[in-house]
Amino acid sequence: MPSERKRDEEKEKEGKKVTSKDKEKEKEKEKEKEKEKEKDRKRDGAVAGAMGKQRMLHPGNVLMERYEVQGLIGGGGFAQIYLAVDNTSKQNCAIKIEPTSSDIRRMKLESAVLLVLRGKTGVPEIKAMGKAPLGHYIVMQLVGRNLSDLRRQLPNKKISSRTLYRAMLQVARTLSLAHGAGFLHRDLKPSNCCVGFVDVTRIYLIDFGLTRQYLDKGDMVRKPRVGVGMRGTLRYMSLDAHARKDLGANNDLVAFLYTTIELGDGSLPWTRTRSADDIIKLKQAYVNEKLCAKQPKLTKLAEYIESLNYYSIPDYDKIFSLLEECNPTDLREDECYDWQKHTCVMDHSVQKEASTELSERGDTALIKK
Repeated sequence: MPSERKRDEEKEKEGKKVTSKDKEKEKEKEKEKEKEKEKDRKRDGAVAGAMGKQRMLHPGNVLMERYEVQGLIGGGGFAQIYLAVDNTSKQNCAIKIEPTSSDIRRMKLESAVLLVLRGKTGVPEIKAMGKAPLGHYIVMQLVGRNLSDLRRQLPNKKISSRTLYRAMLQVARTLSLAHGAGFLHRDLKPSNCCVGFVDVTRIYLIDFGLTRQYLDKGDMVRKPRVGVGMRGTLRYMSLDAHARKDLGANNDLVAFLYTTIELGDGSLPWTRTRSADDIIKLKQAYVNEKLCAKQPKLTKLAEYIESLNYYSIPDYDKIFSLLEECNPTDLREDECYDWQKHTCVMDHSVQKEASTELSERGDTALIKK
């Protein structure tokens, strides 16, 4: 008996050794993963830093012997946006360019989405794609000012209910087209919703740089991945995004809701909060009625969005109807939008060549692998 007990004890010790070795291996794997993530962060930071120092295009540059650069008009994340003139059609257009050091797959996927949605209402038309000495670029239809800029120019820095829900209904319709084609936006926010350059009553959804195909070839929702990076912009991202969960159509709608609240209220409860942990706590506290306290008609929409999960296919007809119910009862179909009623700067301002800084705001997207 003693010898059997001794053998059992030795086996138990061996088992503990194996378990200990397994744990050590797991720790090593985690360390390697962290090292890789740190490399990505450093590389991304270097790319973003280079963006602020060097312009990739200059006035007078002509791409494809056709598109003549006029100047820098904006940027964010990795990209720089330039105003250009199509020397063939004599029309203005926009050039979005990312440095060659950035991941080309992101721009390829954005181009793919724009091609799939080409001709759809609310999506800028893609005109050309190419490579310049310092970056890869997309030439596309020029759109006007974004809703974040316009809100700041309005009285009380808010968009009225007579304009807000009509505008956001257009965004919802465009988002439904993207989802229907199998793509998520993953960075919906006020600065990615723009009026038309010519028709300022038309609203466009732009910047599909963080897009992902979430439906498979059979139009089924793909199985969620584990341990994904954070996607989106802190202020507007869903709690799932904060938790590094794979995102679905429901998460785009959370960002849509936060966007609508900010444009109508002038801010979100966490707008001035910088800590991600504090933002999470406020997002957990402000839901449904509390979130929609200043826009109570939005409560039903907020409750519907809250009821959705990763696998949900949103009922867009219901969403459109709930948004239409938010409009004032005496609203006329031909009524002007706020930016038509008030004096707002609608043209893009070309930034001087001497400036080395891009226009930055606190709503810059987090772009991680």
